[in-house]
Amino acid sequence: MKKVKTTVHRCKVESASVDWMTCTATSRDSKADLWRHGLRLLHAGECEGESSSAWHGNGYVGRKGSHFAFGARDDSVCLQLSSFQAEDEWRDCIRASENVTRLDLAVDTYFDPPMPGLAAKIYRDSRHVPSQNGKPPKKTLYVDTDGGSTLYVGARTSENFGRLYDKGAKEKVAQSGTWWRWEVELKGRVAVAHADTLVRVDDHRVAIVQEVAAWFSRRVAHSYTSKEVMLTVVGSRPSTTVERQLSWLARGVRPTIASLVERVGMDRVLFALGLPSQSAVGSASLKTFLKEA
Repeated sequence: MKKVKTTVHRCKVESASVDWMTCTATSRDSKADLWRHGLRLLHAGECEGESSSAWHGNGYVGRKGSHFAFGARDDSVCLQLSSFQAEDEWRDCIRASENVTRLDLAVDTYFDPPMPGLAAKIYRDSRHVPSQNGKPPKKTLYVDTDGGSTLYVGARTSENFGRLYDKGAKEKVAQSGTWWRWEVELKGRVAVAHADTLVRVDDHRVAIVQEVAAWFSRRVAHSYTSKEVMLTVVGSRPSTTVERQLSWLARGVRPTIASLVERVGMDRVLFALGLPSQSAVGSASLKTFLKEA
C-alpha cells in the first residue's frame, strides 16, 4: 500500500509538557517514597491556600488537591499528577515509583493566521492513511456550537489515544483556530517506555515535541511543524509552581475579567472578587492587572 505523505502545518510550537502522569509503587521503600511525595504536594498546596479533599479510586484511599491525588491500598501506593503539577513533578514521581501506568504528553501550537478547520481537515484526510497493524485507528470529530472542535484518534481504553482540540476556543481565551493543543495519552507498556525515554534525554520538552509530532504523523499523516525547527521553538518553562499559576492567571483569567468588566462594569466585578466596589485602590489595581501581561 502506498505511503501517504505527511502534511506539515507551519505554526509556532509554544510549549511542550507532561500533562498527566499516574505512577504506582509496590515495594515497602518505594511505597513510602511515593506516599511522602504525595504528602509534600498536599502540604505545599495547603501553604498556598489550596483546599484538599478525600480521594478514592481503584481501591486506593487518600487525598486529592487541584492537580494531584494520592492514595494507598494493601498492595501498592498510587500518585496521579495533572496540568502544571505533572510538568513540575513528573521526574521525581518516576524516581519514587516502580511503574508508570499512564503518561499524557501535550504540545501547544499557535497559528497565524488562524486555522479553525484544522481538526475537520485532518479528519477528512486521515481516511486515506493506511493502517499500521491491519486496522486503522478509530477517529471521531466533535464540533462545538462555539466554533471549537476536537478530533479523537484511537480508542480511549487502548495504550495509544490522541486528541487534537481548539484549546483557545474551548477556554474562550483566543480566536477559534489560533491555539491548538495536540495530546497523546499513553498507557501500559507504551507509557513505561516513553517515561524511560523522558528520564534519559537532556531536554524532555524537545523529546515531547518530536514524539507527539511523529505519533500524529503515523496515524493521520498530519503534523504541526518540521523537524528542522523543533529544537528551537520550544519556550522555556516557568521554574516554579507559583510562576506557572501566575502565568495561568494572566493567560486564562484576565481575558474573562476584562470581558466581564466590559459587560457588567467594574463595580460588579470588584464585588465578585471580594474587593470594595467603591475602592479607588481596588479599581486601579484591577485596571493595571488587565493591562499588564
